[in-house]
Amino acid sequence: MMVSLAELFEAVTFFGEIVIGQIGFQVIAISLGRRGLGDWNPQDSIRFTAMLSTSIIATLICYAPFYLVTIFEIELFELKKLLIILSTIFITLFSIYFISIYKKITKFADFVSSGAVYIVFSLAIVINIIFFLSVLGIFQPGIWLYYFSINYFQFWSLYCFVRLMIYR
Repeated sequence: MMVSLAELFEAVTFFGEIVIGQIGFQVIAISLGRRGLGDWNPQDSIRFTAMLSTSIIATLICYAPFYLVTIFEIELFELKKLLIILSTIFITLFSIYFISIYKKITKFADFVSSGAVYIVFSLAIVINIIFFLSVLGIFQPGIWLYYFSINYFQFWSLYCFVRLMIYR
């Protein structure tokens, strides 16, 4: 299914509004909620940083098509490729960071061996593979893969937010 630039911009604007609203709500809820009482552990700092950074990345990914079309005056087909490459870079860098803090995460006092961390790590690896196959041209997705990258970072922000609000 081919989308026009207008449809792409409409969808990206919608995603951007949701991302900004989500992070605004999360920061206020954390400030006024359980963490507003002053209880802050080292793992909370990591979660808060991850929550903010994933929201910022999602916002940057939302702005990318506007800048690419305005600055480089490219067509939709090239835009789709560049957006997927940009998303792949962000997802890969985040995954590298995520893997680098794995030992810290498993040593947290509130770490539970319910398998959630292993599921999340496995999903991150699968998503990286999908994006790399797309960049290499082995897998030919539509624009949905770019949209998925925004949702991927929104999910991470929400996941970190829930962990911050629930666990002490």
